[in-house]
Amino acid sequence: MENPGFWQQVKLVSSSANYWIIIFPPLLIAVLITLLILDQIFPYDINLIVSRDDVLATKNVLEELALYATAGFCILCLLRYLYSKDKFFLWASGMMMVLFFRELHPPISSAGVYVLLLMLFYIAYKKYHIFADYIRNKYLVTLLGVGFFTYVLAVSTDERVWMFVPGEMIFHTKLEETLELLGHISIGCALLFATRKTPENN
Repeated sequence: MENPGFWQQVKLVSSSANYWIIIFPPLLIAVLITLLILDQIFPYDINLIVSRDDVLATKNVLEELALYATAGFCILCLLRYLYSKDKFFLWASGMMMVLFFRELHPPISSAGVYVLLLMLFYIAYKKYHIFADYIRNKYLVTLLGVGFFTYVLAVSTDERVWMFVPGEMIFHTKLEETLELLGHISIGCALLFATRKTPENN
């Protein structure tokens, strides 16, 4: 199969995405999480916190869950690759491994993760034939979009972009960690349960 040019690949991926679903559910979820945090409603109610430092205790729990989620999806994608021999799932396992690495927070995690993600996307660009049938799947592309947009919201919260919002000092840490976890789960589900969609099925 001839490898399409970069902008042609961007167009093919974009045509499979539902931008309404990619943008609005994560924004709505972010607002709902913020309200849960500010009103201390489950799972953010004070009775669940074992430490006096409410923010730190919740952050630690969410970071631990993120480690389990990314490691779990990494292993499951690798198992699906070993079962199917489909290189897409080897790539998917690598994607989840990068996110797991990010959650370990080593000193070079920020720069390292972006470099590794660029490498993975470059592989996807150069090995288009491995991904072509998956890119046609609107559910996969849209769910990946939801995951990455949720992750962008998490990063922007961590960078304190929303400081002008009332109560941001209270909710920003918990919101960032929760959105990050939800982003990991969305990306992991999209990759693990991905299915091919051949041209004949369009």
